Amino acid sequence: MNPYHLLKSNKSQGYIPLVNDNGRKLFGILVVNKNNPINNPKELNGKTIAFPAPNALGATLMVRADLKDKFNIQYKPRYVKTHPSVYLNVILDQTSAGGGVLGTLNRQSIEIKNNLKVIHETEKVSPHPFAVHPRVPQDVAKSVKEALLEIGESDQGKEWLRKTPISEIGVVNIESYYGLNKMNLERFLK
Repeated sequence: MNPYHLLKSNKSQGYIPLVNDNGRKLFGILVVNKNNPINNPKELNGKTIAFPAPNALGATLMVRADLKDKFNIQYKPRYVKTHPSVYLNVILDQTSAGGGVLGTLNRQSIEIKNNLKVIHETEKVSPHPFAVHPRVPQDVAKSVKEALLEIGESDQGKEWLRKTPISEIGVVNIESYYGLNKMNLERFLK
């Protein structure tokens, strides 16, 4: 579940996180064309910035919050549907910068990665959790949680996890996500 959606679902319906990837954090990045002389987000005032989707947590909402709160700039957002499209828009100079996350940037071809430079990283937050609704019986939720943790401890499970964006399954609680509330992300929701 998207961490921001978890907070909203926890408040409205009582969803509870069980486990997440304790081996990494979620954060947004802001990239520019490597040939672009821009090195500071303040230099993007008045420019067009590509984002994958209006409500993408790290790549859009967290980056937009920083552009407003930390850099106090005005810009024109352009939503281009996917992270690879963001990176291509930046490389082709269709936009001055683009929001993404390090995981998607790292999955790009070497040609793409070598033509971009990261000029900003947002605050790091707990990544996407597996969560349950409170109507799920506690013994079932506990069994699911234990099964997921066992997967992360077994050799076969670790092999499976290498094929996913999860490196280390671990226990998480709702308090791990409270930092997102301070970002006031609902200002940017579409």
